[in-house]
Amino acid sequence: MTDVDSLIDSFNHNVSIVWKPNQKFVNDINIIINELKQYNSFININIYEVLVSCGHDLTWDQEYNISSHDLNWFKNENGKMYFLNSSNEKNIVTNINEYNSILAIHSTLCELFELQVT
Repeated sequence: MTDVDSLIDSFNHNVSIVWKPNQKFVNDINIIINELKQYNSFININIYEVLVSCGHDLTWDQEYNISSHDLNWFKNENGKMYFLNSSNEKNIVTNINEYNSILAIHSTLCELFELQVT
């Protein structure tokens, strides 16, 4: 193998990024999920009302701010699957309307969290 081949080979590695969220962020997600479990269906849920009904439990620590790592985890596969699977524990998604509704809730939460990223 020539030096050039060796150099080219060194760039041919697959890189994967594993986002690891702050535990305080995961705790807040769990509070939201537990509140969602109070509903019989995900259809027509107003996520803003859900967040308000979480009350003071959702008040973040003033020393903690959502980081871009937290948001990236939530937006990407691991965080999204965590949210969908955890939400689906009580309210089983049985049709496409339910699935689209929980995806819309996730998307809205992503937008809200983007406003808070430091």
